Amino acid sequence: MHPKITSRWFLLLALLAGVFNTAASSLAPQPGAAPARPSEVTAYDLIIAMNTLRVSYGHPALVEDPIINAVAQSTAEIMAASQMSWHIGNVSGRIASAGYGGGGKVFATENFAVGFMSIDEIMVAWSDESHMFPAANAAYCNIGAGVAHSSNGRTYYVLQAAYVSGKACGEYTSTGGTSNSSGSSTSGGNTSGVPQWIIPVKIATADADGKVYHVVEAGQSMWAIAVAYKITIKDLQTWNNLPKDSKLQIGQRLFIPGSNTEGYSTPTPVGMVQISTPDQDGKIIHTVEAYQTLSTISQAYGVKLDAILALNGIQAEWPLQIGQKLLINPGSVTPSPTPRPLTPIEKLTPGADGKYYHMVRSGESLSWIAGLYGVQVIDLMSWNGLNEASILQPNQKLLLQVTPPATATSTPGPPTAASTATDVPPTPTPTSTQVVVTLTPAIPVQSTTPDGFPAIAWLALAGLAAGGLFFVGFMVRKKQG
Repeated sequence: MHPKITSRWFLLLALLAGVFNTAASSLAPQPGAAPARPSEVTAYDLIIAMNTLRVSYGHPALVEDPIINAVAQSTAEIMAASQMSWHIGNVSGRIASAGYGGGGKVFATENFAVGFMSIDEIMVAWSDESHMFPAANAAYCNIGAGVAHSSNGRTYYVLQAAYVSGKACGEYTSTGGTSNSSGSSTSGGNTSGVPQWIIPVKIATADADGKVYHVVEAGQSMWAIAVAYKITIKDLQTWNNLPKDSKLQIGQRLFIPGSNTEGYSTPTPVGMVQISTPDQDGKIIHTVEAYQTLSTISQAYGVKLDAILALNGIQAEWPLQIGQKLLINPGSVTPSPTPRPLTPIEKLTPGADGKYYHMVRSGESLSWIAGLYGVQVIDLMSWNGLNEASILQPNQKLLLQVTPPATATSTPGPPTAASTATDVPPTPTPTSTQVVVTLTPAIPVQSTTPDGFPAIAWLALAGLAAGGLFFVGFMVRKKQG
């Protein structure tokens, strides 16, 4: 072979080797690269998690419905495509239009969450009263869910529950949708062969030593197991030496702490309210815990919901916060008059720039925030350069171009005497003050003679005497002349 040709072949081979080496190095894991994202929550995870909580409320599990699954999946895809941060609206109408209910009156509810979240994070975000309808309301019969991804990398999770008016659960069955051979809906994301009836976590029995161990099964999450055993996720992690971001494995044994476990304090059962003890004056204050709602707290204490709202100056649609203190009974002490509760707009504190802002919390939407402050959604979007496709982030600051009304202030007391330029210490007893009059020229004048006769009388007599002498002298001279 010609030397020039040989050198060209070597050059070509070296070039190809460099290309393959570069490609291989780009595919290999790089030091410091971001770890792979955990496995995503499926629609079926949403369904089994909500049903687990529903069973803890004492209600039968909801039946997964193919039509609701299809509507929920379509809703998730539409919201992801538009990157929405609010509900599409009329969920009952959308589900009925898809064929659910067979023409009957349909009632439905819808939950959604946005982000890349674990099933535990999603269910905690849905723990307020309005999101707990599928679990707490016995009227609902069917359930469906959907998951979709938006172009900005965020995930949309949608769960819907519904029932047909006038029909008992089980009396109506949807005929639409497609199902796999096991009878479970493929649109719901269930590929494990579990039937339509969602089976909750089965409670394990104690062993000979009185200890309880749960064996993880397919589709079970940390949250579902914690709810079933009425403990917290933190308890599961602590007593099983699990890191916060650990993933459960099928067949994994988890120790379940209980009331007989040394060093363990049994928490408040999920969905129940631990009654607070009144103080010596009969005053009762309740501390809100996870998964509690205004209605469950009202029922637990036997106090009307309106009374709790009035005592705490809150509204029924305001979400509760974990750790929030609620006055249940003011007790026998007569409360001192207090001003009316401040409205959300009156509670605003100006920032360093003198403007007012709202800090977004998880689960809040533009429409909810606008309603909270009594402003128009279009104005809220305009103030912050947002549009209908904008996604709100937790801890995001939203500008509020509002002027909080003046709050009531205490009435001032009667005016006090104005102080002089030089403060004079008060005397123990009031005394009359002597007025000294300065005359011009500044010659001191005695007001009385030593014997007490008025000086002005002496002057008058002297004047009369002088005048008389002058008159006598004048008359004598006149006669002589």
